[in-house]
Amino acid sequence: MSTIPRGADPRRPAPPAGSAWPGNPAARGGSARPRAVGLAGSTPAVLLVLLLVLVALLLGLSGCGSFGSGGIPAPKPATTTGPPPGASQAPGPPLATATAGAAPAVPGGPVDRDDPAAVAADCFTRWQSFDARTDSGPGAGVDRAHDCLTADFAATLGAGGTGGADADAQAWQDLRAAGVHSQISVLATTPLGGIDTTATGRVVLQLNVRRQTVTGDQPAVVAVSTPAVTLLRQQDGTWLVAGADLASVAGAAPGR
Repeated sequence: MSTIPRGADPRRPAPPAGSAWPGNPAARGGSARPRAVGLAGSTPAVLLVLLLVLVALLLGLSGCGSFGSGGIPAPKPATTTGPPPGASQAPGPPLATATAGAAPAVPGGPVDRDDPAAVAADCFTRWQSFDARTDSGPGAGVDRAHDCLTADFAATLGAGGTGGADADAQAWQDLRAAGVHSQISVLATTPLGGIDTTATGRVVLQLNVRRQTVTGDQPAVVAVSTPAVTLLRQQDGTWLVAGADLASVAGAAPGR
């Protein structure tokens, strides 16, 4: 006697064992199993999205790790060049573009007479500096620089003169009474026009000059100028100043 399952329709015959019916999991190939879900069964588009998300996370962590670490260097302060504070700039190339071909002349220091730039700096300093309190007169600067000037140029400047014109003598006495003294510093030299003609035995150098003038106990007055000097090479290889263009010189010594 067959047993009818509880709840089954007694008028409908039971399907044979192993037959396919919606309620018979065995007919579909065995017992029912949950489907595995994982990357192995994912489509390429899904994998690409996951990869992009992973890269974005890694970049975000890297940025957070470097935040505030001080890896970005602080900007360096700008370097400025030019005339000293309070100086007047004469026409000509700025100090920053000049070739530092000659160090500032040191009074009484050794000078390389085979170097035209060194000769120009030393000679111009001795010639154009003056101290009305102690110098004998307006021609004292020319006398100091006599050994670095050609004989012809020294003569045109009145080297060895006894006194000079009465007007110059009176002006000198006024300077002496006021206690005026002025010091030249040659900051740099450069070939005029940027052309080095040393090999020819004649060079024209433009000087970047700073003059500091003091009158009595008043503050110093500073002026910047760019004169040009011409030098000739002598037979022994040394150089002498043979001419000068002082058109841009501010506050030149009397009797120049």
